[in-house]
Amino acid sequence: MALQKFSKTVDGTIPVQALLYNDEELIASQDGVGIYDGLQKSPQHQSGTIHVTSQRLFYIDALKKASRSFYLELSHVSQTDYYAGLFTSSPKVTLHLSSDNFVPEESTQTGFESWECEVCAYRNPPGLSPSAARICGLCGVPRNLPGKTFSSSVEILQSNATSSLPSSASTSVLPEHPREPSLIACPACTFLNHPSMRTCEICATPLPKAAGDPHIAKSAPATRPATPGFDDNDPDSKTIKLSFRRGGDKVFYAALKRSLKGRAWEVAPSNVANDGVRSGISGIMQAVETSAQNRDTNMSNALEDLEALMAKAKDMVRLAAELNERLTASSMTTANNPYSSSLSLLSSTSTEPEEATFIRSSLSQLGLQMENTPVTLDMMKDEREWMEQLARELANVLQGSAKANLSSSAGGGMMKERGIIALDEVWGGWNRARGVALIPPSTFLQVVPLLPAFTNPTITSRSLNSGLAVLHTPPYSRAAFAARVCGLLALAGPKSTTEIAQEEGMTISLTAEMLNIVEEDGDVCRDDGRCVIQENSKDVLVLGEVNWWANLFLGYTWDGQQ
Repeated sequence: MALQKFSKTVDGTIPVQALLYNDEELIASQDGVGIYDGLQKSPQHQSGTIHVTSQRLFYIDALKKASRSFYLELSHVSQTDYYAGLFTSSPKVTLHLSSDNFVPEESTQTGFESWECEVCAYRNPPGLSPSAARICGLCGVPRNLPGKTFSSSVEILQSNATSSLPSSASTSVLPEHPREPSLIACPACTFLNHPSMRTCEICATPLPKAAGDPHIAKSAPATRPATPGFDDNDPDSKTIKLSFRRGGDKVFYAALKRSLKGRAWEVAPSNVANDGVRSGISGIMQAVETSAQNRDTNMSNALEDLEALMAKAKDMVRLAAELNERLTASSMTTANNPYSSSLSLLSSTSTEPEEATFIRSSLSQLGLQMENTPVTLDMMKDEREWMEQLARELANVLQGSAKANLSSSAGGGMMKERGIIALDEVWGGWNRARGVALIPPSTFLQVVPLLPAFTNPTITSRSLNSGLAVLHTPPYSRAAFAARVCGLLALAGPKSTTEIAQEEGMTISLTAEMLNIVEEDGDVCRDDGRCVIQENSKDVLVLGEVNWWANLFLGYTWDGQQ
């Protein structure tokens, strides 16, 4: 009957998720379901769980999962009916099956095997559905598995016969090897295309149909034994009913209708255009162009979202400024009110209302404390003035200001107790102080050269040998640091890198880079003790470190005598 013809056995002991194709999705499941084969109950399928996916319908038997489970391709379903049940009759869903697109089991492909395209040699991955596995995922050329298998089998037969029989006998006994299908010449560019191509690989011109070769013998089509008792004219022999004994029929039927409406088994691959198949080299180039266009579109959408965020950020800054002005005006009004002077005398310090304190703390947590509003481009007339205002703001962040609230701490700026600081740390601290009005790295690098005009003492930038960019005050310039180190070594004798770092209040790695520059100028000499074992106790080796000496030969003139 219909169940024997259209269904395929599956091992129900394997989880359903492991039986799905890579492009298949599980939609709904329902237990307590029986199967009707036509009008009669199927005796071996009366208690099981039914699963509907985007492409198939699975039945997993509750008693014998390994032998009685099966699946049905949804592409065979042409119509569905729903019966709500009455009295003792359970709800049923009837599937009307069509044999128009029926493919015999011998010629179907499982999809769980990889195959190599004959045109582009791309190894297509396994696990795809039969509809997706019939087309190359890279060039879009249809898979020609039967012809390739036949050709290879004939070649194997000839090779075996040639090795076992004399040359004269082999030529007389063996049949003539089938000729390969002739290549199709493009009418526009004359490129010889593979017979499977519908359009030219080079110029995408439609190709004429290849003329049949009379020398190629046509093999007899694969036939399937007729199913006993199956009549194509009998409508009952093309129906399968799902009987729901434990409910859930309405939800499952809605999921089944949604899956049938989606027709996922007919969805074309991503490299196939809607107006026609693009395959071969042109298909690959089109896929690359499509990927590039999608990437550009995604980047454009991301930039649009960023611009929208910046526009909203400006509104937040403006709202915060208005709230801050209202709170300041309200505080001044309360302070100037004569009736409130007697109340203010009761406490040693006047405090703001609880609502105002809450609003100010919330703005501070969001980085929107607007006593000193961050400078933005829309506030200035031209870009040059904006850069100058940014440099003045950054100077306040670094050195602190009594009226500026953008500094990193209440008592001063980031470089109040530090003479040198990395450039990336400055950029992060400045953006943290600005809140939502962020400064990009390109603008930050344009502002750094303007710092000497707005800082006292002067803050300048400098790049070390490793590429690290730093901001420093005059005591940490190249000449000043070298003079200070030479003076320290002359008074206290040789010092290690760690000791000099503790003396200068810098990190060891930064101190090592600064000392390397002083060594290049010839002001100091190193005593590399890293290869000397200073201590060997309990099988633990303690190595020395680099010690620095003042260069006593600097400026020394030899008089030619010992």
